[in-house]
Amino acid sequence: MGVRPGSLSFRLLLGAMLWIALALVVTGVVLTRIFAAHIEDQFAQRQEALLNQLAANLEVGPQDSLTLTGSLSPPQFERPYSGTYWQVQASDGEVLLRSRSLWDAALPLPSDTLLNGQVHRHRLTGPGEAALIAYERAVRLPGRDDQLRLVVARDAVVLDTAVQRFARVLTVSLSVLGLGLIAAAGAQIAGGLRPLGRLRRALGEVRAGRAQRLEGTYPAEIQPLVTDLNAVLQRNATVVEQARTQAGNLAHGLKTPLSVLSNEAAVLENTGQAAFAARIAEQTRIMQRQIDYHLARARVAATVDVPGSRADAQAALQRLARTMSKLYAAKQLSVEADGHTVPAFRGDRQDLEEMLGNLVDNACKWAHAQVRLSARPAATEGWLVIAVDDDGPGLPEDQRMAVFDRGRRLDTRVDGSGLGLAIVVELAELYGGTVALGDSDLGGLCATLTLPAAGDA
Repeated sequence: MGVRPGSLSFRLLLGAMLWIALALVVTGVVLTRIFAAHIEDQFAQRQEALLNQLAANLEVGPQDSLTLTGSLSPPQFERPYSGTYWQVQASDGEVLLRSRSLWDAALPLPSDTLLNGQVHRHRLTGPGEAALIAYERAVRLPGRDDQLRLVVARDAVVLDTAVQRFARVLTVSLSVLGLGLIAAAGAQIAGGLRPLGRLRRALGEVRAGRAQRLEGTYPAEIQPLVTDLNAVLQRNATVVEQARTQAGNLAHGLKTPLSVLSNEAAVLENTGQAAFAARIAEQTRIMQRQIDYHLARARVAATVDVPGSRADAQAALQRLARTMSKLYAAKQLSVEADGHTVPAFRGDRQDLEEMLGNLVDNACKWAHAQVRLSARPAATEGWLVIAVDDDGPGLPEDQRMAVFDRGRRLDTRVDGSGLGLAIVVELAELYGGTVALGDSDLGGLCATLTLPAAGDA
C-alpha cells in the first residue's frame, strides 16, 4: 500500500517515527548524563589521588619551611602551562609551593572554610584565561600550626571534550539505530497492511466487473469483513436477478391479454365496427408502449451501481452493426462500427444494448445509405462516449429537444412508438450519463451517448 498523507500506513509510520525519535532523544540525554557523571567521578577519584600524593610528599623543614620530597606522577606538572597544576597555599593566602607548570602564576582560590581533610571542587580561571577544574583539600602537617590548602587542577577542556566526543558518537549511533528502527517499522507496517492492499485490489476487481466476489484468504481480523461483503454482493446479485425475473414475468403475463385485445380489435374491424376497433387497437398499443417503457426503467433502476457490472461497449457496437445490417438489408444500408479499443461500460449489458439499440434503430430509419457507430474515451476520466452518425435529413436544432419527450413523434410516417429516445435518456440519466443530438459529418444527425466507463482496478 502506498504511504500517502491521510492513509493508514502514513499514520502508523508517522506515529512510529515520532515515538522512535522521542525514545532515542530521551535515551541520548540520559546516556550522555550517565557518561558525564561517570567521567566526572573518575576524574574526581584521580584528582583526589593526586591530592593524597601531594600531601604525602610534603615535609615541614626548619622554621616551618615546606619542601616536596618527590615529584608527582603526571609529567604535565613539569611542563609550563600544560593545563595540569598543583599548588600549596597557606591559610593567609600565601602560595608556599606550586608546580613548575604554573611557572610564575598562581591559582586564584575562592575564600571558603574547609575542615581538616575536607575536599572541595571549584571551577577556576587559570593561566591564559583557561577554565580549570580544581580539587582542594585542607590539611594540617606535623610541625606547622596553620592549616594548608592543597590544590590540584586540570584544564576543563579535557573533561568537556570527552563528554562532547561521547555525545557525538552516541548521536551518530542513535541516528543509525533510529533509521534502522524506522525502516523496520515501515517493513512491519507494510507487511501488516498487505492484506488490506489485497482487499483493496479485490474490491477494484469487483468494481471493474472482472470479479463477482472477493477472492482470497485473509487474516482472522479481516476475514469476517470479507465474508460479510461477499454475502452482501451475493444478496445484491440475487435481488437484481429476482427483479429481472419479476419484470419478465409481468411482461409475459400482460403479453397474452394484450394480444387477445389486438385480435378482438381485428375481429371487430372485420364485422364492420372499424372505428371501435381502431380505438381498441390504439389503446392496446399505448398500453404496450407504457409497459415496455416502465419495465425497462424498473429493470435498469435495479442494476445501477451494482458492483461488478461491466459490459464490452465495442462488442455491443459490433453486434448491433451486424444485426441492423440484416434488418435493413432492403434499404441497402451500410452500418459499420469502428474497431478502436475503448473502455468497457460500467453497467449492465442489457441496459447498454437497450440504449444503443434505440439510437441505432432510429438512425437506420432515417438514414439514406450509411450509419456509423463509434466509441472513444471521454475527455473526463472515467467516462465513455458513444456516437451514432447517419447521412439522413438531420433534425433542426429547435426540434432536437422535443424528440426526447415520451410518446412524441415528429414524423408519423415513420414507424415507431415515440418512446425509444425517451427510454435512452432516462436510462442514461440513471447511470449519471447524458444523451445529446448534433450535426453529423455524414450530413445527417449525430446522437452522442456519454456513460460511465469501467476503469481498471
